[in-house]
Amino acid sequence: MDLQIQPPLPKKRDSRIGILGSGFVVNTCHLPAYRKAGFNPVAIASRNRANADQTARRHGIPKVHDSYEDLLNDPSIEVLDIAVPPQIQVDLIKRACARKTVKGILAQNPLGINYAEAVDAAMECKQAGIVLSVNQSMRYDQSVRAAKTLLQSGVIGQPVFATIEMRGIPHWMPWQAELGWATLGMISVHHLDCFRYWFGGPEGIYCGIRPDPRTKFRHADGICTYILDYPNGLRCVGIDDPWTGPAKEGCPADIYLRWRIEGLNGLAIGDIGWCRDPCTTPSTIKYASIGDQGFHEPKWTESWFPDAFVGTMAQLLIALETGTEPAISARDNLKTMALVEAAYQSTKRNRTMEFNDLDAPEKLAAGEAPKELVATESGKPGIFSKWFSKPPVSAGQPLRHETVNNFTPRAQQALAMARKEADRLNHNFVGTEHLLLGLIRLGQGVAVNVLQKLGLDLETVRLEVENMVGKGPDEKMIGNIPYTPRVKKVLALAAKEARKLNHTYVGTEHILLGLLEEGDGIAARVLKNLKVDIEATRREILKELDPNFGK
Repeated sequence: MDLQIQPPLPKKRDSRIGILGSGFVVNTCHLPAYRKAGFNPVAIASRNRANADQTARRHGIPKVHDSYEDLLNDPSIEVLDIAVPPQIQVDLIKRACARKTVKGILAQNPLGINYAEAVDAAMECKQAGIVLSVNQSMRYDQSVRAAKTLLQSGVIGQPVFATIEMRGIPHWMPWQAELGWATLGMISVHHLDCFRYWFGGPEGIYCGIRPDPRTKFRHADGICTYILDYPNGLRCVGIDDPWTGPAKEGCPADIYLRWRIEGLNGLAIGDIGWCRDPCTTPSTIKYASIGDQGFHEPKWTESWFPDAFVGTMAQLLIALETGTEPAISARDNLKTMALVEAAYQSTKRNRTMEFNDLDAPEKLAAGEAPKELVATESGKPGIFSKWFSKPPVSAGQPLRHETVNNFTPRAQQALAMARKEADRLNHNFVGTEHLLLGLIRLGQGVAVNVLQKLGLDLETVRLEVENMVGKGPDEKMIGNIPYTPRVKKVLALAAKEARKLNHTYVGTEHILLGLLEEGDGIAARVLKNLKVDIEATRREILKELDPNFGK
């Protein structure tokens, strides 16, 4: 039986690839795979020029740029391959989008430090006309692809129970200590995506975590277990155990990464070589159906590291070649990011998080804000929380802008109005667009007066915003609608603007300046489209506050 373990390849393999990053995954996975497939990496840049030079010499890359910025400014680069820590990745994507020179971007997994950042990256690329894909490389492990073929062909029959179990000791990255998370966002994200690849989105997830005794940096999600429930009765269980017992402390080790799918008609078992020594050990599979005398055990020489990385780049190049969506598109990856954040929510609530919608946001295809995920606590009546599409900065962490002691009563009214506008539009986040609508709905205050003196018709501004963001689904959120990271930034900029003007309070005028200063949100785009300039606005505010200003 052809298990279709090899990925499709593009006809055109000479697209000029520029690589950002020169760490382990670039040297061990990306570049060996690209050389094997005949792809064309032509330039590299890293935070450390010496590391980039060494990688270029090792893999025959002709051009080394002094900085990320220099490579982004190279107009000859057609495809950007990003392999940097997640906390700087989204910024690089946005900077690439601002230049609009590359045709496609293959981003590292995870796409951002949370779902909100992933949404930002996807939206920026959509608006810039750049195809964004995410390096969910486990989908291209040969045993994982073989399992997908068995599922699609009916060899296993209807799946009943599936597991992915990792007993391995990862090489933690220094940047993880910065973020304070270990396994869920680094390793489990691959396994959750793999379950999604095989079976689609679940209707609920329960996750439990504890720290790993060996990992020195502060974290909660060391050893992770999670259960996914599907409407057809399928249950999936993941165990991600970086402790594995005292394997580094003198105890004999039992290291592996295995998966198992049990169906009504058969059984498949896989062993993924990534955890082995060397990490390039080929994965294996054995499978059988009712009536077989034994297991089928095909063999191959390819492995997840590095061969799966042929597939991740190939699917992006095929998308660019054919004008179709990549197999691992940003839209699809948002489902995985949502599932990871739901896992964090589950650990915080100690409950199963159930969803009535875990499908990709189809609105993204039209360049609109993604569709929301509805989550409820299992066993609780009604909707507990509808908390996507743009949640707070990190899963389960409330923003600190709920308390705004130095905001004027009118500014606090505008914030309350912003939440009402989000609710009216069926959005379950408060974005910069809602802040602007809140100022307009308030109908009074320095900000509104200044907008009118700048020649703006408030109804026109409102319609411009609503035309840009549209309305969400009919479901309503219960509880406080969270601010997006952009709003957090805007309110911080508002306070900064107040200090610049030697004001001891933050008023609606400072919120307006914050919206303009932030520059990238929907509110700023609408105002800039209407020819509102930040310096002219600042002057008009000073005139409004002091009629003698400038005289």
